[in-house]
Amino acid sequence: MKSGNKNILFTILLILTGYLFSFVKANENNITLDSANTAYSKGDYNKAILLYQRILNKNSEAPELYFNLGNAYYKTNALGLAILNYERAKKLSPQDEDIIVNLKLANQKTEDKIDAAPQLFLTEWKNGLVYLLDEKSWSVVCILLTILSLILFGIYFYTHTLSLKRFGFFGGVVLLISTAVIFFIAQHSYHLSKNSNDGIIVAPSVTVVGSPNEKSTKLFILHEGTKVNITQEEDEWMEIRIANGNVGWLKKKDIIAI
Repeated sequence: MKSGNKNILFTILLILTGYLFSFVKANENNITLDSANTAYSKGDYNKAILLYQRILNKNSEAPELYFNLGNAYYKTNALGLAILNYERAKKLSPQDEDIIVNLKLANQKTEDKIDAAPQLFLTEWKNGLVYLLDEKSWSVVCILLTILSLILFGIYFYTHTLSLKRFGFFGGVVLLISTAVIFFIAQHSYHLSKNSNDGIIVAPSVTVVGSPNEKSTKLFILHEGTKVNITQEEDEWMEIRIANGNVGWLKKKDIIAI
Protein backbone atom coordinates (compact mmCIF):
# COMPACT_ATOMS: atom_id res chain seq x y z
CA MET A 1 0.00 0.00 0.00
CA LYS A 2 1.33 3.43 -0.90
CA SER A 3 2.26 5.83 1.88
CA GLY A 4 -0.36 8.33 0.66
CA ASN A 5 -3.11 5.74 1.00
CA LYS A 6 -1.82 4.81 4.45
CA ASN A 7 -2.01 8.44 5.57
CA ILE A 8 -5.58 8.76 4.28
CA LEU A 9 -6.59 5.54 6.02
CA PHE A 10 -4.92 6.68 9.25
CA THR A 11 -6.75 10.03 9.08
CA ILE A 12 -10.09 8.29 8.52
CA LEU A 13 -9.42 5.99 11.49
CA LEU A 14 -8.60 9.01 13.69
CA ILE A 15 -11.84 10.74 12.68
CA LEU A 16 -13.90 7.60 13.27
CA THR A 17 -12.21 7.08 16.64
CA GLY A 18 -13.02 10.67 17.61
CA TYR A 19 -16.69 10.22 16.66
CA LEU A 20 -16.83 6.94 18.57
CA PHE A 21 -15.26 8.50 21.67
CA SER A 22 -17.72 11.43 21.53
CA PHE A 23 -20.64 9.03 21.15
CA VAL A 24 -19.51 6.88 24.09
CA LYS A 25 -18.93 9.97 26.26
CA ALA A 26 -22.35 11.43 25.38
CA ASN A 27 -24.05 8.09 26.04
CA GLU A 28 -22.27 7.75 29.38
CA ASN A 29 -23.30 11.29 30.37
CA ASN A 30 -26.92 10.57 29.40
CA ILE A 31 -26.95 7.45 31.57
CA THR A 32 -25.46 9.39 34.50
CA LEU A 33 -27.94 12.22 33.96
CA ASP A 34 -30.89 9.80 34.01
CA SER A 35 -29.56 8.29 37.25
CA ALA A 36 -29.15 11.76 38.77
CA ASN A 37 -32.67 12.81 37.79
CA THR A 38 -34.05 9.56 39.20
CA ALA A 39 -32.19 10.07 42.47
CA TYR A 40 -33.52 13.64 42.67
CA SER A 41 -37.12 12.55 42.02
CA LYS A 42 -36.79 9.96 44.82
CA GLY A 43 -35.51 12.57 47.26
CA ASP A 44 -31.94 11.21 47.32
CA TYR A 45 -30.47 14.68 46.82
CA ASN A 46 -26.94 13.85 47.98
CA LYS A 47 -26.65 11.11 45.37
CA ALA A 48 -28.09 13.46 42.73
CA ILE A 49 -25.46 16.07 43.67
CA LEU A 50 -22.64 13.55 43.20
CA LEU A 51 -23.97 12.44 39.81
CA TYR A 52 -24.62 15.96 38.46
CA GLN A 53 -21.16 16.99 39.64
CA ARG A 54 -19.61 13.93 37.97
CA ILE A 55 -20.97 15.08 34.60
CA LEU A 56 -19.78 18.65 35.14
CA ASN A 57 -16.32 17.41 36.10
CA LYS A 58 -16.04 15.97 32.58
CA ASN A 59 -16.29 19.49 31.12
CA SER A 60 -19.88 18.90 30.04
CA GLU A 61 -21.25 22.30 31.02
CA ALA A 62 -24.91 23.10 30.42
CA PRO A 63 -27.32 25.50 32.14
CA GLU A 64 -29.70 22.59 32.85
CA LEU A 65 -26.97 20.73 34.75
CA TYR A 66 -26.10 23.71 36.93
CA PHE A 67 -29.80 24.40 37.46
CA ASN A 68 -30.50 20.82 38.57
CA LEU A 69 -27.42 20.83 40.79
CA GLY A 70 -28.57 24.10 42.33
CA ASN A 71 -31.99 22.59 43.03
CA ALA A 72 -30.39 19.56 44.70
CA TYR A 73 -28.21 21.78 46.91
CA TYR A 74 -31.25 23.92 47.74
CA LYS A 75 -33.10 20.81 48.91
CA THR A 76 -30.20 19.96 51.24
CA ASN A 77 -30.21 23.52 52.67
CA ALA A 78 -26.77 24.25 51.21
CA LEU A 79 -27.85 27.78 50.31
CA GLY A 80 -24.44 29.09 49.21
CA LEU A 81 -23.79 26.19 46.82
CA ALA A 82 -27.36 26.41 45.50
CA ILE A 83 -26.94 30.10 44.64
CA LEU A 84 -23.50 29.42 43.17
CA ASN A 85 -24.91 26.90 40.71
CA TYR A 86 -27.97 29.01 39.89
CA GLU A 87 -25.57 31.87 39.07
CA ARG A 88 -23.49 29.56 36.86
CA ALA A 89 -26.66 28.43 35.09
CA LYS A 90 -27.76 32.05 34.62
CA LYS A 91 -24.39 32.96 33.14
CA LEU A 92 -24.94 30.35 30.42
CA SER A 93 -28.65 31.12 29.94
CA PRO A 94 -29.40 34.63 31.29
CA GLN A 95 -33.02 34.75 30.07
CA ASP A 96 -34.19 31.39 31.44
CA GLU A 97 -37.24 32.13 33.59
CA ASP A 98 -36.89 29.03 35.79
CA ILE A 99 -33.29 29.92 36.63
CA ILE A 100 -34.20 33.54 37.37
CA VAL A 101 -37.12 32.57 39.63
CA ASN A 102 -35.18 29.95 41.62
CA LEU A 103 -32.20 32.27 42.02
CA LYS A 104 -34.50 35.00 43.31
CA LEU A 105 -36.13 32.60 45.80
CA ALA A 106 -32.73 31.43 47.04
CA ASN A 107 -31.46 35.02 47.40
CA GLN A 108 -34.50 35.87 49.50
CA LYS A 109 -33.26 33.34 52.07
CA THR A 110 -29.83 34.95 52.45
CA GLU A 111 -29.16 36.83 55.66
CA ASP A 112 -27.26 39.75 54.15
CA LYS A 113 -29.47 42.36 52.47
CA ILE A 114 -27.00 44.77 50.90
CA ASP A 115 -28.19 47.81 48.97
CA ALA A 116 -26.22 48.28 45.76
CA ALA A 117 -24.26 51.48 45.31
CA PRO A 118 -25.96 53.83 42.80
CA GLN A 119 -24.73 53.59 39.20
CA LEU A 120 -24.75 56.09 36.37
CA PHE A 121 -27.77 55.82 34.07
CA LEU A 122 -25.59 54.93 31.09
CA THR A 123 -23.91 52.13 33.05
CA GLU A 124 -27.26 50.65 34.08
CA TRP A 125 -28.55 50.95 30.52
CA LYS A 126 -25.43 49.27 29.09
CA ASN A 127 -25.56 46.40 31.61
CA GLY A 128 -29.26 45.89 30.96
CA LEU A 129 -28.62 45.70 27.22
CA VAL A 130 -25.66 43.32 27.52
CA TYR A 131 -27.58 40.90 29.74
CA LEU A 132 -30.66 41.01 27.55
CA LEU A 133 -29.28 38.01 25.60
CA ASP A 134 -26.36 35.62 26.04
CA GLU A 135 -23.25 35.94 23.87
CA LYS A 136 -24.38 33.22 21.43
CA SER A 137 -27.70 34.94 20.80
CA TRP A 138 -25.97 38.31 20.29
CA SER A 139 -23.62 36.62 17.80
CA VAL A 140 -26.58 35.23 15.85
CA VAL A 141 -28.18 38.70 15.76
CA CYS A 142 -24.87 40.13 14.52
CA ILE A 143 -24.65 37.56 11.69
CA LEU A 144 -28.27 38.15 10.64
CA LEU A 145 -27.78 41.92 10.55
CA THR A 146 -24.63 41.46 8.44
CA ILE A 147 -26.53 39.32 5.94
CA LEU A 148 -29.40 41.81 5.77
CA SER A 149 -27.01 44.74 5.26
CA LEU A 150 -25.30 42.89 2.39
CA ILE A 151 -28.71 42.23 0.80
CA LEU A 152 -29.61 45.92 1.04
CA PHE A 153 -26.27 46.99 -0.44
CA GLY A 154 -26.88 44.45 -3.20
CA ILE A 155 -30.22 46.16 -3.91
CA TYR A 156 -28.39 49.51 -4.03
CA PHE A 157 -25.77 48.33 -6.52
CA TYR A 158 -27.96 46.25 -8.84
CA THR A 159 -31.34 48.01 -8.98
CA HIS A 160 -32.08 50.92 -11.30
CA THR A 161 -35.06 52.27 -9.38
CA LEU A 162 -34.08 55.43 -7.51
CA SER A 163 -36.32 54.82 -4.50
CA LEU A 164 -34.97 51.26 -4.10
CA LYS A 165 -31.39 52.49 -4.45
CA ARG A 166 -31.96 54.99 -1.65
CA PHE A 167 -33.64 52.37 0.50
CA GLY A 168 -30.82 49.90 -0.13
CA PHE A 169 -28.07 52.42 0.62
CA PHE A 170 -29.47 54.07 3.74
CA GLY A 171 -30.92 50.79 5.07
CA GLY A 172 -27.57 49.07 4.50
CA VAL A 173 -25.68 51.85 6.31
CA VAL A 174 -28.06 51.72 9.29
CA LEU A 175 -27.80 47.93 9.54
CA LEU A 176 -24.02 48.05 9.12
CA ILE A 177 -23.73 50.50 12.04
CA SER A 178 -26.14 48.34 14.06
CA THR A 179 -24.01 45.29 13.25
CA ALA A 180 -20.92 47.04 14.61
CA VAL A 181 -22.75 47.96 17.83
CA ILE A 182 -24.12 44.44 18.26
CA PHE A 183 -20.65 43.00 17.61
CA PHE A 184 -19.17 44.98 20.51
CA ILE A 185 -22.12 43.98 22.72
CA ALA A 186 -21.57 40.31 21.84
CA GLN A 187 -17.85 40.68 22.51
CA HIS A 188 -18.50 42.33 25.88
CA SER A 189 -21.08 39.66 26.79
CA TYR A 190 -18.55 36.93 25.93
CA HIS A 191 -15.89 38.65 28.03
CA LEU A 192 -18.25 38.89 31.02
CA SER A 193 -19.30 35.23 30.74
CA LYS A 194 -15.74 33.92 30.47
CA ASN A 195 -13.97 36.33 32.82
CA SER A 196 -16.41 36.82 35.66
CA ASN A 197 -14.79 37.96 38.90
CA ASP A 198 -17.86 37.32 41.02
CA GLY A 199 -18.04 34.74 43.77
CA ILE A 200 -20.46 33.35 46.35
CA ILE A 201 -19.83 33.03 50.10
CA VAL A 202 -20.20 29.32 50.94
CA ALA A 203 -19.26 29.43 54.64
CA PRO A 204 -22.13 29.92 57.16
CA SER A 205 -20.54 33.24 58.14
CA VAL A 206 -17.20 34.93 57.59
CA THR A 207 -15.50 37.97 59.07
CA VAL A 208 -14.09 40.34 56.46
CA VAL A 209 -10.87 42.03 57.55
CA GLY A 210 -8.88 45.05 56.43
CA SER A 211 -5.80 43.22 55.13
CA PRO A 212 -4.74 39.63 54.33
CA ASN A 213 -3.73 38.90 57.90
CA GLU A 214 -5.37 36.96 60.73
CA LYS A 215 -4.70 39.85 63.14
CA SER A 216 -6.04 42.55 60.82
CA THR A 217 -8.90 44.87 61.76
CA LYS A 218 -12.33 43.27 61.53
CA LEU A 219 -14.56 45.23 59.16
CA PHE A 220 -17.88 43.43 58.73
CA ILE A 221 -19.48 39.98 58.64
CA LEU A 222 -20.93 38.23 55.58
CA HIS A 223 -23.11 35.14 55.48
CA GLU A 224 -23.69 32.16 53.23
CA GLY A 225 -25.05 32.91 49.77
CA THR A 226 -23.90 36.53 49.52
CA LYS A 227 -22.57 37.49 46.10
CA VAL A 228 -19.33 39.47 46.03
CA ASN A 229 -16.83 40.73 43.47
CA ILE A 230 -13.32 39.30 43.73
CA THR A 231 -10.77 42.07 43.14
CA GLN A 232 -7.46 40.32 43.89
CA GLU A 233 -5.84 37.28 45.51
CA GLU A 234 -2.89 36.88 47.84
CA ASP A 235 -1.80 33.46 49.13
CA GLU A 236 -4.84 31.96 50.89
CA TRP A 237 -6.70 35.30 50.92
CA MET A 238 -9.05 37.09 48.53
CA GLU A 239 -9.93 40.77 48.45
CA ILE A 240 -13.62 41.28 47.75
CA ARG A 241 -16.00 44.16 47.10
CA ILE A 242 -19.67 43.94 48.05
CA ALA A 243 -22.60 45.63 46.32
CA ASN A 244 -22.51 48.79 48.46
CA GLY A 245 -18.83 49.37 47.61
CA ASN A 246 -17.24 48.15 50.86
CA VAL A 247 -13.94 46.28 50.40
CA GLY A 248 -12.11 43.76 52.57
CA TRP A 249 -10.29 40.44 52.73
CA LEU A 250 -11.45 36.91 53.51
CA LYS A 251 -10.06 33.38 53.27
CA LYS A 252 -10.23 31.63 49.88
CA LYS A 253 -11.84 28.58 51.46
CA ASP A 254 -14.93 30.64 52.33
CA ILE A 255 -15.73 31.70 48.76
CA ILE A 256 -16.12 30.01 45.36
CA ALA A 257 -15.88 31.88 42.06
CA ILE A 258 -18.93 31.69 39.81
